[in-house]
Amino acid sequence: MGGYRYNAGDDQMVAWNRNFTSRVGDGSGDPEEEYLATLKFVAACKPRARLLDIGCGLGRVVDFMRDDVASVVGLEPDADRFGTCHALFHNGDRIRILNCTSAEYRAAHPGHRFDVVVVSMVVQHVPTRTCDLILADVPGLLDDDGIGVIATTQQDAERFTFQADQTPRNREDYDRYAADSSDQKYGIPVRQFSKASFLAAVDRAGLDVVRWGQFSYLRPEKLNWFAKWMGSTTNAIKDVGSSQYVVVRRRR
Repeated sequence: MGGYRYNAGDDQMVAWNRNFTSRVGDGSGDPEEEYLATLKFVAACKPRARLLDIGCGLGRVVDFMRDDVASVVGLEPDADRFGTCHALFHNGDRIRILNCTSAEYRAAHPGHRFDVVVVSMVVQHVPTRTCDLILADVPGLLDDDGIGVIATTQQDAERFTFQADQTPRNREDYDRYAADSSDQKYGIPVRQFSKASFLAAVDRAGLDVVRWGQFSYLRPEKLNWFAKWMGSTTNAIKDVGSSQYVVVRRRR
C-alpha cells in the first residue's frame, strides 16, 4: 500500500456520527459505547498487555488504550495521519507509531507478536483483497493466547459504495476505485459489510470468533431518511447497528 492516502476529513466523520446512538435509552448515549467498553474489558483481561493498533489513524485507539496496557505499537500507512499521530503519541519507548502496513511490519519484525491486536474501522476502506490480507496478518501478529478486536461497518445486506456517492457498485468497480487512493473524487471507498460477509472474511483469515457484537444504531428520528437512502425499510435496519465487531483468537 505504498503511497496510500486516506481521502476523508475527520470533521466529516464527526458530523456523520451524530446520526447514531447507543441502545441505552434508544436515542441517547455514545454510539460506540459497547465497542469501547469491549476494548477496555479485553485490556483488563490481559494485564501488562502489548497492544498493536493496525491502521491507527490520528491515534484515537492509541489514546484511549495507552493507560490500560504496557506498550502500544500503532501502524498507519497514510503519511499525513501518521505524522499527526506520531507527533501526539510516539515516545520511542512505551508508545511507538510507525508509518507502515501490517504486512510491512511483519516483514521487518518476523516473529514479533502481541497480546492484543486491534483493527478499528479500517478494512471497509480498502480493496477486498487488501481487506483479506490485513485480516490474514492478525493471526501471525497475535501471541498464542492473544486476543484480537476487529471493528467495521454493518448493514442489513453487503453493499459497495463511495463516501460522497452512495450508489451501490459491484465488487470489481469498488476494488478499482479503492486500489488508487490518489484518484478518489468521491471520497473514501466504503464497503458496508453484512454480518455474514464480515464473519466469512474473519473465518478466511483463520480466526475463531469468541464474541460478535454490534453498535452505533440509527437514531429513531433518522430511520425513515436512512431507509429511503439505503433502498431498505425501517424494520430491516432499526435493530441493525451501523457498525459491528468481533473478539477473536488464533484458530486452534
